[in-house]
Amino acid sequence: MAMGVDRLSWWDTLRLQVYVSVPGFLLGLVTANRFFLPLFAKRDAARATLRFLTELRGRYHCDHLWAWFPIRRTLLVLDPQTIDDVLASGDNAADPFLKKRALSRFVPDALVISSGTQWRERRDFNEAVLDTGTLHRHHDAFVAIVTREGAQASGDGPRDWRWPDFQSLAQRIAHQVILGTGNVRPQMTAQMAQMARRSNVLLRDTPSFAAFYDAIGRCLRDDKPTSTACLMHDSAALAASGRVGSATPVPAQIGFWFFVLKDALELHVARTLALIAAHPEVQARVRGEIRSAGTLDAQGIEELHYLGACITETLRLWTPVPILLRRATGSFALRDDICVENGEQLLIYAGHYHRDPRVFGARADRFSPDEAVADKTPLYVFSAHRQACAGQSLVMLMLKATLASLLGRCRFELAGQHIDAARIPCLYDHFSVALRAQPDA
Repeated sequence: MAMGVDRLSWWDTLRLQVYVSVPGFLLGLVTANRFFLPLFAKRDAARATLRFLTELRGRYHCDHLWAWFPIRRTLLVLDPQTIDDVLASGDNAADPFLKKRALSRFVPDALVISSGTQWRERRDFNEAVLDTGTLHRHHDAFVAIVTREGAQASGDGPRDWRWPDFQSLAQRIAHQVILGTGNVRPQMTAQMAQMARRSNVLLRDTPSFAAFYDAIGRCLRDDKPTSTACLMHDSAALAASGRVGSATPVPAQIGFWFFVLKDALELHVARTLALIAAHPEVQARVRGEIRSAGTLDAQGIEELHYLGACITETLRLWTPVPILLRRATGSFALRDDICVENGEQLLIYAGHYHRDPRVFGARADRFSPDEAVADKTPLYVFSAHRQACAGQSLVMLMLKATLASLLGRCRFELAGQHIDAARIPCLYDHFSVALRAQPDA
């Protein structure tokens, strides 16, 4: 489709709020809403949003549309090449006012709501501790944590897995990766959950906020970690070296890791297992890959390419952050044709792109790890380019290790909500997940 730009009518701008802004708020700005997610998932309501965006592209005959979202002038970008250009560009930042207001309620000064020199300094810190783009220096210790916790959670006989089981496993793994082997602090999880829920409605839970960050501060200053192979030890060592600038409050960076690592593990392990269970042929192949790998150390887990494809397909179909909103940090011309002024927003609906038949063809609504293994089509499940998630390498290692630990021991069956393999729904109610694990004899 030719490069072009148009402006939404006031009626379509209003519909944009109905189909995008309102559902985004109701489903949760920061954490999933336990009331609205089941309602939206039961009706597959998110599919109406995807149809609306496709309709706009056809009605205006272009992939670049100016609108108001929700109250700021915003360029809606639907063209795949322009999406990539926006995310690669240094002329925008991932700190638009609404995102910054929501996340600053519980993770102030975090990398994900930073820009300019603050972003650069905080990015350097995050990359140094998280080993961005490479196998983490503590990979053996982290895989050992996952292996031990996965074996304990699997048990010796058949068992049902529900949402609290995934939460508990994710908490035990995430806390030990951050705090050290054997160190799990449920009270910090409760405080973080309370802060995240309050942030959904742009409020701050002051008592939980103070208690949570006081605990992180004590760990950095006073507590000796049970193991030096953890993110807290590395953060404290880097801070003590004098190489962390004043614009990088270390507790704020760690606070976000607490939230995102546990959230990613519980959410994507549950979702990926549900999709694998709904596709018996996929489960047989992925379990065969795990068995063929033998003893699973970190390097062996990295080589589980088919399991990795199952994870990326889950993230494509159920994109964890479907809306990527950017703020122009100066005036520039997008692809030499579209003028964007300082402070204006750029809206990328990654959830629509990941389901777009123009991009993914017949597999757009299918779970197709066989095709995904060799497919080089860009995915934006962790954003991309300079502002991609700094912890994505670590998160992927933890996801693959956890799933390999569970699938290496058990075969999973859906025991709850049905998943149509021919047309995967656009939302999945993970709060109602129900899986039956059958251990190998």
